[in-house]
Amino acid sequence: MLHLHHANRLEDLAEKLRRNLETPLSEVLTPEIIAVPGTAISEWLTIRLAAETGISANIRWLLPARLLWQIFRDTLDEVPDSNAFSADALAWRVLPALDDSTFTSRHSALSRYLKDSNELHRWQLARQMGRLYEQYLVFRPDWVIDWERGDAAHWQGALWQRLISEGDTRHWLRWRNQLFDRLKARSISDGALPERLSLFALTGLSPAFLELISTVARHTEVHLYHLNFSGGYWGEIISDRERARLLATHGEEADAYLDQGNRLLASMGRLGRETLVQLIGLEANESENYQVPGRSTLLGVIQSDIVELLDSRQAPPPELAADDRSIEAHVCHGPMREVEVLHDRLLDVFERDPSLTPADVRVFIPRLGDYAPLIESVFGSATGSRHIPFALAEHALTEQSALVQGFLALLRLPQGRLDAREVSALLDLPMLRRRFALTETDVEQILTWIEALGIHWGVDAEDLQSMALSVNPVHTWRSGTDRLLLGFALGDTGSVYEGYIPVLPGDSSLAETAGRWRGFLEQLIALRQTLSEPYPLSRWIAICHQILDRFFTPDDAEMDNMVRLRQRLAGLASDGLVAGFSAPLSLPVLRDAVERRIGDAVGGRFMSGGVTFATLAHGRSVPARLTCLLGMNGDHFPGRESAYGLDRMRLEPRMGDRHRRDEDRQAFLEVLSSARSALYISYTGASARDDSVQPPSIVVSELLEEIDALTGDPNRSAALTVHHPLQPFSRRYFDGSSGLFSYAEEMLPPEAAVGRETPPLFEVALDAPDPGDLPLDRLVDFLANPARALLKGRLNISLESGAALMPVREPMALDARGRRALERAALAAQISKEEAGIFIERSRLGGELPSGTPGVLAAQRAWTEAAPVMVHLAPLLDGERGKTVAVETELGGWRLNAVLENVGPKGQVLWSVDALSPWVMLRAWCAHLLLNSDAGAPSHHTHLVDVEGIVSFLPEEDAASTLHELVGLYREGLCRPLPFFPRSAWAYVSAAKTPLANAYRTWAGSEHASAVGESADPFFALAFRDRLDTVLDSEFESLASLVFGTPAQRVQEARG
Repeated sequence: MLHLHHANRLEDLAEKLRRNLETPLSEVLTPEIIAVPGTAISEWLTIRLAAETGISANIRWLLPARLLWQIFRDTLDEVPDSNAFSADALAWRVLPALDDSTFTSRHSALSRYLKDSNELHRWQLARQMGRLYEQYLVFRPDWVIDWERGDAAHWQGALWQRLISEGDTRHWLRWRNQLFDRLKARSISDGALPERLSLFALTGLSPAFLELISTVARHTEVHLYHLNFSGGYWGEIISDRERARLLATHGEEADAYLDQGNRLLASMGRLGRETLVQLIGLEANESENYQVPGRSTLLGVIQSDIVELLDSRQAPPPELAADDRSIEAHVCHGPMREVEVLHDRLLDVFERDPSLTPADVRVFIPRLGDYAPLIESVFGSATGSRHIPFALAEHALTEQSALVQGFLALLRLPQGRLDAREVSALLDLPMLRRRFALTETDVEQILTWIEALGIHWGVDAEDLQSMALSVNPVHTWRSGTDRLLLGFALGDTGSVYEGYIPVLPGDSSLAETAGRWRGFLEQLIALRQTLSEPYPLSRWIAICHQILDRFFTPDDAEMDNMVRLRQRLAGLASDGLVAGFSAPLSLPVLRDAVERRIGDAVGGRFMSGGVTFATLAHGRSVPARLTCLLGMNGDHFPGRESAYGLDRMRLEPRMGDRHRRDEDRQAFLEVLSSARSALYISYTGASARDDSVQPPSIVVSELLEEIDALTGDPNRSAALTVHHPLQPFSRRYFDGSSGLFSYAEEMLPPEAAVGRETPPLFEVALDAPDPGDLPLDRLVDFLANPARALLKGRLNISLESGAALMPVREPMALDARGRRALERAALAAQISKEEAGIFIERSRLGGELPSGTPGVLAAQRAWTEAAPVMVHLAPLLDGERGKTVAVETELGGWRLNAVLENVGPKGQVLWSVDALSPWVMLRAWCAHLLLNSDAGAPSHHTHLVDVEGIVSFLPEEDAASTLHELVGLYREGLCRPLPFFPRSAWAYVSAAKTPLANAYRTWAGSEHASAVGESADPFFALAFRDRLDTVLDSEFESLASLVFGTPAQRVQEARG
């Protein structure tokens, strides 16, 4: 018997279900079978039933399609586990026919459609046809039957006939007919049909589905729980648009027969209206339970009008509180602003209503994938009192899994040139680094090598030749890594070895890292070659699994995504197997199929205990005290049909047809009806580029129009609409502007922060680090930026902007950094008495030069620029470079050590092709002090040479004492912010008059972009945020004199 239960509230349907389940099945261990539209409803029902009865168990939740297939398997013979007529399987069955020119040429329309198409285009058409045929089986079964009887004038019918003639013919209509025959003959064994079936809150039911359910209901107990918007009969109401069309066709006399009822219900409820008409036509026992929400709020009035089928234009305006905001609309400048505004609004409503919890809030977004990273950013980063627990009820693997993104990047290798950015992006993936035993430090070194070796793109010379390119192969991966490995093997010989210049990496301990890197590259190159060939689908899936094995070692956090990815790949292989597809596929087709399969949403927990974010297809009818809608843009919602031109159902519409726009309009109506206390709507209504107005979704516009009509106030909806500024730090959020506020204190503009003191970053100093080895380079790096050493080195705070993008083209010209590097190389060559021609050739083979004549000219220019420095250097070197000296001294428990180069009879000789800078001076001065720190009498000079001449440091009797003070600064600067700023300090000690004013100009900078103040350094700005304007105090003066006093004096003596 069929029992039809109507209610306008999901809670009442759930209560009816609970009471019916109190009657036990004859077998206590037999599970209840309940068909639901999705996991959101099953989760909600499970929790509700458990709350009411104390337990919810032994229930089998099925989707409608799975329910039918299960009935077939329980009652009929030889029903397979898999459906060869699912949209995914049908796509693989269609593709061979589209690849067959003999078939397509017989159908002119199809032949024209496929003209000049490639394999990917044919695959995309096959996917669309797979979806359409799946819909035809459900909504046009008579077409399918006619085609199979031989009536196929259209190419879609002929294509269907080919599918049936070449493969499995057992689609659901055949199983349905067999089931009907056996039920009529009463040849179904006892117990084959479930004792009781419950269909809960299903929407968009096709006539064929209802026919099968009503037939089954004659042989077992079936309960259909129907969520009905209105207690009145609304099967014949029409929207304003439909009314206008009918009046235009039949004249004004037809107006007496046209029933409009509630305008929102008539406009948005076509799908539900046709479902209601079909249900009423069934032979069933019916029960009803309609609850009118009440008219104390604007939301309640709108919902009550829907339930009572009232036209707001024919009713007096309701009496509402002046501050009623049970419906609000928010206009923002983009998705990020929508999420930021929502976060602030939720904080406000939680503060105003302590009884409201995050679990009482649902947020629906048509394009959740576009918003998911923004939600993670805004809600996930909020801490303390601003933290709101949240969960994404669904997400695509491609959106949140770095493993999946890396896997797809590997599948895209053949379409690129294997450039430096592609490879460096892969090395950013932790699970890939683990697979090749590479640490973050290793990757930093590898990126340094890539830049130093001039690697840009391409495998090797052979790879370039295959692309018919006459490009110097020195910038390819194998050329670069060959030079590196030769450097480890041969050292810095400076000579050409079989066309390569060995590169000395500086530390032989890095040889293993270089070897692992080369191993990774060879795997990558081999995979790129493998992916360039076509394979059958089964072989492609095996290759995909091999990629996962060879390139990724996921941790516990990524293991679930690895399992899901392998399951999706297995599902893709199963589709091909069920379809009997065995033809070779090119990579673009395989990649599209994989991306779409793993792009399907992965269900999360809908009832998470926090604010739930979901698409409108997931749980939109589940009641919530506060329901929010984001992304309700006019160009996004309602959606559009993806295969509109191919769908023949659009040409011959029927009762019960499902269309994307109708489904979306119905979804909005369900959300409107399921909100229990308030409805929040936001959309991008202003362009972030030029502030131009962008319209909301048509359903939002209709709701706002309804608000104006029922209140009798044409400005009521405008009063409920909040227009937000472009930026979250707009002063309007903090000056008391009506309807605007923010909980983000960090966005407080400076003028609003008057009177607020910025707290210091450090209330107390950190504990001092234990003494140990202290390389001289580390001490120099500390003095170059003590705040960076403290914040990054001890607190792991990184404030640098992202690294510059790796170059992906061979250089056409050198930038300033490249020119300086080439000038240093030219100076080194002149010191070694190398001829200019040999230097130019070595530079070309080393990948340091642009190709062709520009490279030769750049090398010649560098040689010329280095010559003046060589003029000053020559007398100091006496024809040869000095020796290398290892120096170590202990200072207060710290072992300061360095390997100093170019130490000869005349002392240590250092040089720079640049003009002297504070950083060059720091390094030279610290090296000089260490060289003179022996216990005996100091006797070493240090000569620093640049383009302007020579600056000489005399032997320092107090070198050890001065170094001890600098090491003391190092120790202290790792405990608290030390006000030493090299540029400002050098300006201070170099000034003949008003040194502090000179330092402040360097610290503050000017309005010119080329004169950025040192205070703009992010580490200095954070460490001294509470006193940036007063930090150049007496301690600064003391530190500047301590570090730079003597070096400045020597420069003054040398340069005047």
